[in-house]
Amino acid sequence: MSPLSQSEKDELIAQISLSLSKTPYACSSLTQLTNGTTNFVFRGVLTQPEPVLLPLDPPHGGVDNAETAIGTAATSTKTVIIKHSTAFAALNKDLPIDVSRCVVEESMLNALSSWNFQHTTSRIKIPRLHLFIRETDANTQILEDIPGAVDLRALLISPSADNNLSLSQFRATSIGRALGSWLHAHHTWISAPPQADLRAEIGFNEPMRKLKYFISYNSFIGVIEQFSEITCPEVDKKTLEDVKDMAMDEFERTATGEEGEEWGIIHGDFWTGNVLLPEKQQAEEETDLFIVDWEFTQFGHRAYDIGQMIGDLLERNHFMQVNGAIWALEGFIDGYGAVSEDMAFRIAVHTGVQLITWVTRGPPLHMRPAWATRERVVDIVELGITFILKGWNKDRKWLKSSVLADLVADK
Repeated sequence: MSPLSQSEKDELIAQISLSLSKTPYACSSLTQLTNGTTNFVFRGVLTQPEPVLLPLDPPHGGVDNAETAIGTAATSTKTVIIKHSTAFAALNKDLPIDVSRCVVEESMLNALSSWNFQHTTSRIKIPRLHLFIRETDANTQILEDIPGAVDLRALLISPSADNNLSLSQFRATSIGRALGSWLHAHHTWISAPPQADLRAEIGFNEPMRKLKYFISYNSFIGVIEQFSEITCPEVDKKTLEDVKDMAMDEFERTATGEEGEEWGIIHGDFWTGNVLLPEKQQAEEETDLFIVDWEFTQFGHRAYDIGQMIGDLLERNHFMQVNGAIWALEGFIDGYGAVSEDMAFRIAVHTGVQLITWVTRGPPLHMRPAWATRERVVDIVELGITFILKGWNKDRKWLKSSVLADLVADK
């Protein structure tokens, strides 16, 4: 990986500051945040706090349009999040990424600004997009800052998680259930007739569609081959190649309007790192969850969203022995609701790919934390292979005894 040098970063920050100075969101300082992989993300302190009129929270129970809320509440914001997207990845300037991804995210943020989801124990929201700055070779989003928020991934593995959020079994399960319910509602909402224009506007997001395939199905076999300890019979190697070919066909598939409920517009990068929530919260309070990073939104199989979150939660438990991850996983599956048996097997396959490609999502193994021992890495790759093979071969006995059992209503 080739990140920007310090002088290049300084020049980039100066350019962003100059661009912001011409807007109501001029900032006195920009602090780079560590959670940017493809984009440069900063917290900006506004030179002048921005007044904001917010709709009052909708009443309990279901999905509500913000326009139906009675009244508004006046507030002001002193900080904003600056998301600057270039034609290369923030962590690797040698990796080109199409800058059009930001336009897709802008469309989704604007569309979702009037769609709120209320769950029994959580309010699920989308950060507000204050302003979008289009430039020739870069785009900049000025987004709502969420003070005191952390991503769910960090909270799950934090040694002080119990003190911060009281991640009891009940609360972790509730968060997972809320996320599953929201994802199912989102998949339904985005497929409804009123969103036809939005779906057309999103299109297929071809650049990010290609990237998603490249970092998942195009790479998982290469990961397996890195480990001589893992031996696959020829029949299994053939199956893995068949999975890769099947996915290539899926990622080239176009919408016809007759795909069924298993296909449609997906979030595209649905994992715990893209779920924000307050770091400190009383146990009896509702949890505000924010779903972020919509640039991977694309037409695809719904198993990609479901399997990615399941695989990610399994990763947390595998490496860090985090019970909360399993509780959240159980809640997530329950919240999304039962799917067909074929869909469950397709989710199993994608979960396996997600587990295996953990190896590619970060620095080389020798630079990983101490908990990422080679033995544990081999174990997670082998676990991923099991999910792929069992899912591909539609092994009902395995499914009924696996963590995915509750995906199917009639077990």
